[in-house]
Amino acid sequence: MIGILTTLSLALSPAVAPAEGAPVGAPVGAPVGGAVAEPAPDLLERLEAASVERLRLGSELGWPDVEAMVDRLVAQFELGERAVPASPQEAGELAVLFQDLAIGTTPLQRLGLVVRCQSVLDLGLDDAVGQRLVRAQVRLLEPLVARSGAADSRDSVLERGLELYESIEAAVTDPLTGEAPDFLRRSRLRIQRLRVGSPMPRFVARDTAGNELRSAQLEGNVLVLRFWDAASAASLAAHRADADLVRDYWDAPFDLIGVTSSEDRAAYLELLEEVRFGGVQLFDGPISVTLADALARQLGGFSTAGEFGSSSSIHPRWGNPVPGSQFIVDARGRIRGRDLSPEATRALVDRLIQEEQSHRRSQFGPSGSSR
Repeated sequence: MIGILTTLSLALSPAVAPAEGAPVGAPVGAPVGGAVAEPAPDLLERLEAASVERLRLGSELGWPDVEAMVDRLVAQFELGERAVPASPQEAGELAVLFQDLAIGTTPLQRLGLVVRCQSVLDLGLDDAVGQRLVRAQVRLLEPLVARSGAADSRDSVLERGLELYESIEAAVTDPLTGEAPDFLRRSRLRIQRLRVGSPMPRFVARDTAGNELRSAQLEGNVLVLRFWDAASAASLAAHRADADLVRDYWDAPFDLIGVTSSEDRAAYLELLEEVRFGGVQLFDGPISVTLADALARQLGGFSTAGEFGSSSSIHPRWGNPVPGSQFIVDARGRIRGRDLSPEATRALVDRLIQEEQSHRRSQFGPSGSSR
């Protein structure tokens, strides 16, 4: 794995952290008050803010600025300026940061985060601590692996992602028994079921008005599903930016679906009133879970018990995605894209809408009647 990571890291340009006191997104090394200031004392806080800022519409924060701050954070660990994560909780916070930063990135940017995460792991963390970061790496790589086999997604960066995933897989699998840890088995299952080109998992849930919505009702439209969580400001920012798709495709066969899990419907509705997302919002909470489980018993074979959870609600059916996860589904219900950058998302949605419109024209004659 180190060889692969080293090769990949050579393609990543070196960066210098933005100066302390400079606004998020200021040019690297920018002078503040006539002099170059020292690095910010708490890069973790700045990176958390950057994970949100870069997803806002019209943001001037560039990815090189984000990479520079991540590089400086890693350097602080390496130089002993900052204590390396010493507990699973601390490592978990760092893992969440990497996952938030990955929202809306390109494949190469996502790989760069995997490499930087490995730099922290190479410092020799305790096994229980390091496993949290390894899990983050696996999560970061899953969308690339799920896209690597698609006929229209062949790309050397995606293939590198697959190599990195396989190297991590080999490192955490017992060489004698061949037994892999639970998190890796769940990861393999997610990749298998949510691979690009696969049919999307069926679901049923309640919308904000309490109305039942089944996935079958959405067939015929191109879908963008965004999983968000109130505790993840980056996922909220990403979903707010999704609203542009609703405005641009208002007269096209397109739907934006937001999904979150909550036990408190009142707080959920209050948050929606505050953030004003675009598209249809599905509540993956108690009333939706009851509905989904009842349908599972009625239809049989619908439940995912024993795979990702004991419920048939949306999150377990979609592999309990991390906040900010995105899926693009064509009008025939097939997953065609995962966790894309805004530009790549728009390009794919354009293409899929054109496919559906062409399909519809082929089904109807000039008079508009079915052939």
